[in-house]
Amino acid sequence: MEKTALVTGAGRGIGKAIAIALAKEGMNVVVNYNGSADKAEETAAAIRELGVKAKTVKCNVADFDECKKMIDEVIAEFGRIDVLVNNAGMMKMSEDDFDSVININLKGAFNTTKHISKYLLKQKSGKIINISSVSGILGNAGQANYSASKAGIIGLTKSTARELAS
Repeated sequence: MEKTALVTGAGRGIGKAIAIALAKEGMNVVVNYNGSADKAEETAAAIRELGVKAKTVKCNVADFDECKKMIDEVIAEFGRIDVLVNNAGMMKMSEDDFDSVININLKGAFNTTKHISKYLLKQKSGKIINISSVSGILGNAGQANYSASKAGIIGLTKSTARELAS
């Protein structure tokens, strides 16, 4: 059976590396992006070269309804999602951007998890991987917003694991 992974923020950086690593394991990969369509397509092209399917989907993961639309679209095309990697995020932003960082890092992880959970429960299988940071445990000077969002992801992950484990 073909497996499918959805990686948020997969157009560059860690997300791109994760997406390619999953493709090397034989998974089809959905490359989520909100910024550069060109970067996302570069990632998708590298994935296709590995002999698996790749799709790019533009979605602001901070938007609840956009996340539902994205996940429904992926399910409609691939029939399932086996792995969700919540990777979208931003680093080293001013305190004025606190809401933006919380919305992308923490609310984005909530939004995608909320919408994918019903599919994973119906499949009776799947994985959700949330990318946090040591800053969520130790904090980081000048990055109260980033550290708070990553600490929130740790709590969200632990609570979601308990809730979905049943």
